[in-house]
Amino acid sequence: MSERQVPETATASLSRLRNKPGFGVLMRSVAFGAFATGILNVADDLVAIYALNATATQIGLLNAAGAAAFLFLAIPAGIMLDRVDRIKAMMWAQLAAGLAIFSVPLSWSLGALTYPQLVLVSFLVGVAGMLWGMGAGSALPGIVGRDLASTAFARKETVETSMGIISPGLAGVLVAVISAPFTLIVAGAANLLAAGTLLWGFRKKTGNTSPPAETAARVGFRESFGEGLDFTLKHPTIRALVASSAISSMGLAFGSALETLYFVKVLGFGPQTIGLVISTIAVGGLLGSLVVPVLVEKLGEYRVLALSILFLPLAVALIPLAGLAPAGAIVLVICHSVLYNALMVSYNATAYGLLAKFTPEEMMGRQQGFRLVFTMGPVPVLGIVGGLAGDAIGLQPAMWIWVGLTACAGLPLLSFLKNRGRRNHGSS
Repeated sequence: MSERQVPETATASLSRLRNKPGFGVLMRSVAFGAFATGILNVADDLVAIYALNATATQIGLLNAAGAAAFLFLAIPAGIMLDRVDRIKAMMWAQLAAGLAIFSVPLSWSLGALTYPQLVLVSFLVGVAGMLWGMGAGSALPGIVGRDLASTAFARKETVETSMGIISPGLAGVLVAVISAPFTLIVAGAANLLAAGTLLWGFRKKTGNTSPPAETAARVGFRESFGEGLDFTLKHPTIRALVASSAISSMGLAFGSALETLYFVKVLGFGPQTIGLVISTIAVGGLLGSLVVPVLVEKLGEYRVLALSILFLPLAVALIPLAGLAPAGAIVLVICHSVLYNALMVSYNATAYGLLAKFTPEEMMGRQQGFRLVFTMGPVPVLGIVGGLAGDAIGLQPAMWIWVGLTACAGLPLLSFLKNRGRRNHGSS
């Protein structure tokens, strides 16, 4: 295949996606949902700070409440999504999130807003967001077909990262103009628009958004749990992808606990510079989502995965290298931010295509649930370990540990690819 044909092939895949009747509806709903998340990520903490004078510990607990759903409820949610219409589950999740968010400005305007209410809302929105993300991931292959799953996921990432570039800046302006609690009205409205888009767009049956009827039998929780765990651990491709993702998430949690402090204490960055670095995260994700279809068409899924995971530690290494080259620190850190997030989106989108290809329709929800538990479960522990390491050995040496952990993320995947190559060579 010539290089000239590659863009045409990728364009043809995107054209096929646009012809899928339910895909455009889902992407519009994803855009509203991502916009709401971007607003909420900025305004939620500011409500706690400005309206309730929250302490640093209270902010930490507030954020933990939003993330708790992934650890404790992902598997039950996956089992549920393998039994119900996933689009309807997404719709109800967004509706619940919007109503929960609306309760904050209402209580604040009545002088009745409390910290426990804010924690409860954060938890409910976290549960809704988890159901929303898992539902979209479970429904996507049925809407577009398994052969287009990777390209569809990359397009979904493009939509989400584009909203991630726009919404935080708008949230900052809204907080300054109408206050942090009233800014949440915009987030809640966007959630309701996401739900309404699904309700209107899927009012007629479009694509396969439910598990096959013959496989949706009401088996017990224990049986469903065992089937999902057995499938995730015993399928060689899925086991390798989940293991590599889990280790890279552990490395990211370790590094994220130190990164902002490293920027301030070691590199001497001010708030404006740190804000610039954060803004490049979405840019990197956007670039990654745009190039994935072309790379997969040209190189194949397994090569894209291998290259993404191999270059990831090199992107992380730019952070401690910035401490050794103060004059070029900002350039190195921005390059890290763009490259790291582009590689992560490239890896995740390609891995999703393989997960969708090998996972039966009736197992998609459970597979995603177990994957989230394995990848997100260790994150709080590694965040604590990262902070302790920074205090014990210093920020600069601790950053090199992040590089080492990220390098280890490639071992399960590369070992699988090596064994796969041997099997293919032996059978040829």
